[in-house]
Amino acid sequence: MKAVLFDLGHTLINYHNDWRDPERRAVAKVARRVCEASPNGLDPDHVSKYLLELLERGRKIKLEQHLEIPLVDVLGDCFHRFAVEGDEELMEQSLEEFYAVLLEHRELVPGTWEMLRFVKDNDFMIGLVSDVAWGLPSYFPQRDMKFYHLDEFFDDLVFSTDVGLRKPNPKIFKIALSNMGVTADCSYFVGNNLQADILGALNVGMIAVLKESSFYTHDDDIVPDAKISTWDQFEDLLRRAGH
Repeated sequence: MKAVLFDLGHTLINYHNDWRDPERRAVAKVARRVCEASPNGLDPDHVSKYLLELLERGRKIKLEQHLEIPLVDVLGDCFHRFAVEGDEELMEQSLEEFYAVLLEHRELVPGTWEMLRFVKDNDFMIGLVSDVAWGLPSYFPQRDMKFYHLDEFFDDLVFSTDVGLRKPNPKIFKIALSNMGVTADCSYFVGNNLQADILGALNVGMIAVLKESSFYTHDDDIVPDAKISTWDQFEDLLRRAGH
């Protein structure tokens, strides 16, 4: 085995388990900013409703087609609808509003830094394949990784908003494997989501390890190669495999 690839959210770093309330708070703040930028006397509730509809429409595409819908594009559609397009400051402020609600409940999964050090010390390459919340630009999750000093361990990072794909789309896994110069059968993938992480990894021939968390939907039809609930268990798994 040559590489270990990880999911990010709820695998290495925990965020909100229920994203709907945070989303509504972010949308309300963006709506107020749109109204402030518009000369047309807009109703914030009307702007919020329209933006929520756009997000829901994009969410359906993500789930059904496994394609990423960048938040920049969603906001751009909203700004065009309310005649405030082209305002770069408004765009950046709006992206920051979505990111800010993630920070309300952000914490490193216990033992993550030490586990990554163990993996690196055992001469594995380390990669990341991550869907980004709301399709935020990838510099936002990279901020989180830098905040927790995780970035130093990774040889490659693949984010959904950079490649236009979401797990379990096999192409996003294949991009990561190609970037690292490793084959699927020589690589572990560790994630918390059966439908996205485990199914996606299994479908390209990786060894799929479920990191159990409170943020996934059970599915008896998707069977990981291994299950762990702590990083100590993952280290034990690697030791038993001869690493």
